[in-house]
Amino acid sequence: MSLKNYKALQFDCYGGMVDSAPILQAPGGPSRQKFLTVFGQHENRIQVERPGTAYPDVLKEAYLATARDLGVSASDAEATAFGNAVPSWPAFPDSAAALKKLSDLGLKLVILSNVNNASFNETRKKLEKGFTFDAVYTAENIGSYKPSLANFNYSIDHIKSELGVDKDEILVTANSKLHDIKPGHAMGMKGAWISRAAHGSVMGVTDYADVEPDWVFPTMQDFADEMEKVRASDVSA
Repeated sequence: MSLKNYKALQFDCYGGMVDSAPILQAPGGPSRQKFLTVFGQHENRIQVERPGTAYPDVLKEAYLATARDLGVSASDAEATAFGNAVPSWPAFPDSAAALKKLSDLGLKLVILSNVNNASFNETRKKLEKGFTFDAVYTAENIGSYKPSLANFNYSIDHIKSELGVDKDEILVTANSKLHDIKPGHAMGMKGAWISRAAHGSVMGVTDYADVEPDWVFPTMQDFADEMEKVRASDVSA
């Protein structure tokens, strides 16, 4: 299927459009990659074991567990602050303009994110510049976390009922292979991977080299430019 045939884009937000890497730094000696790898394992474990846990609490618990595993000190206050830091995570410089371009192309822009509503309500202020997301589905609303297929079923059903777009017209557009590309494939959906290679993406990426996306783009801007190109060629034809 060509990129020009998609009507809705399902984004992950954090990792693809918002940069969490500068915030996820080791509290002590371990390398950044080691910290992020262990942190990602604990984050996923907590989300699977207790899917109703609020995202700030997931981050707090994963932070403390990671510090214990790596033998570094981390206070409860530090972990709480870390868990509440999502609204401060910066958008990648290209994200807002790329999203605006995609919206102007007539595409429906949908968020399916492992986050709580309060945190995303702050994040969206950094992204919605001249457009508005057509739908936002959070883990808080759904009651579980990706990569659970329940989240994808929820999104597919709501995109159909609210936006009139069928599953095969939805393109998963994300940075995490674990949370988005892989479960998307399990649902029969194609995926465009926003690699963010220049920023050293680790969580949901490093251990999933065997997950092959259908398209690869270094940045959101590269993806938006390609979507503009293929849709323009369709019009001219």
